[in-house]
Amino acid sequence: MKATIHSSVLVMLIVVLSGLHACTAETDNYAGKTIFVYVGRPPGSGADLAVRAFVRYWQKHIPGQPTMVVKNVPGGGGSRVWNLAWDKNNSNDLEIFFSPVSATAVIVRQEGLRADLSKMPLIGSLMSPNMTFARTDRLEKAEDLPGVKGLQFGGQAPAHRFSILGRLTLDILGVEYRNVTGFRGASDVFNAVRRGEVDIQTAPLNFYRFTVEPSVVKSGEVIPLWYNPVIDEDGEIVPLDAAGDIPSFIDYYEAIKGEPPSGELYEIFLWLLPKLNGITYAAFLPPESQGQLLEVLRDSFNRVTEDEEYRTEEAKMFGFNLPVVSSEQGTRIIEDMANAPEPVRDFLNRYIQQGR
Repeated sequence: MKATIHSSVLVMLIVVLSGLHACTAETDNYAGKTIFVYVGRPPGSGADLAVRAFVRYWQKHIPGQPTMVVKNVPGGGGSRVWNLAWDKNNSNDLEIFFSPVSATAVIVRQEGLRADLSKMPLIGSLMSPNMTFARTDRLEKAEDLPGVKGLQFGGQAPAHRFSILGRLTLDILGVEYRNVTGFRGASDVFNAVRRGEVDIQTAPLNFYRFTVEPSVVKSGEVIPLWYNPVIDEDGEIVPLDAAGDIPSFIDYYEAIKGEPPSGELYEIFLWLLPKLNGITYAAFLPPESQGQLLEVLRDSFNRVTEDEEYRTEEAKMFGFNLPVVSSEQGTRIIEDMANAPEPVRDFLNRYIQQGR
C-alpha cells in the first residue's frame, strides 16, 4: 500500500513539475524577441504618445522582457491598422495592435473596415472619458442651457463618438441648436469655441483639464456642463473620480428637469454609452492567437496599469489615471458592438447622415 501511495505521489509531482516547466519555457520564449506594436495614428498624436508611454513599461512586465517597437499605421479613419491585423493569416503573439477603437465604425459596419474585432483576442483596454462645455456669453449658468435658442454645436466627423454623444445629449434635453461639423480634431473645435464660431463642444476630459480649464474656464469664458458616463451591465453609472464636481449627463438632466431622462432616444443613448465610452485604447492580437502567451500578455497589461511609476507618468499625461477595462468586460463590449440590434444600427446610420 505504501509503495502504491508513494508511486502516485511521484507521478503527480512529475506532472506538476512538467507543467511548470512547459509554462516557464513558453513564457520565456519572449526573451530576446522583438514584439511590434502597431498604432493607427500618426507619430506625435495623442494616441501615439499614450501607446508609447504604455509600451515603455509593458516590456518590463512581460516575462523575458522582450524589446517592443512601436510602428505607426495611420489611415482609413483609424481602420487601416485593424485591417492589417485582420489580414494576418496565422496565430501571432509578436505583433500587437494597440490603437483607438471607433465603436461607431464597428456598430454600423463602416465601409472600409474589414476587420471583425469580435474575432480578435483582446489583451486589454483603457477608457478615456469625455465631457461637454459651453461659452458663457450664451448661457451664464449650466442650468440655462435648455432655454437658449440658436446655439451652435461644434463637432468632428459625423460618426465620431464626440459628435454622436454631444448631439444625442442635446437632443435628449430638447435643446435648439445647429450642428457645425467637419472639424479635424478637438483642438480645431476648441479654437472655434474661442473665436465664438461655435458655442458648445464635447471633448476628452484630459483635453478639458489641460487646455480648456486653465484658460477659458479660469477666465470665465466657458463653463462645464456634464461628462458622459459609462454604464455597467446593471445600468448603473460607473463612478468617475476624475470628473471632480462635474455632474454626469444623467445627473445634470435630473437636476434640470426634476425627473430621470426617459424615452426611445434615451434608451438608445444608454445602449451606446458602454460601447462608445467603454473602450478607447484597445490592444489586440491577430485572429486565432490563443493559448498561454495570450494570458501572459493580459496579465502583464494589467500589471502595467498597477505600476506606480507608470500611473504617475499617465497622470501627468492625462491629468488623471485612465480607467482600466478588463479583457472579459472589453470582449463583451466588442461582441455587443459587432452584434448590435438592427434598430440601433439603422438609427445610428440615419443619425450620422443627419449630422453631415
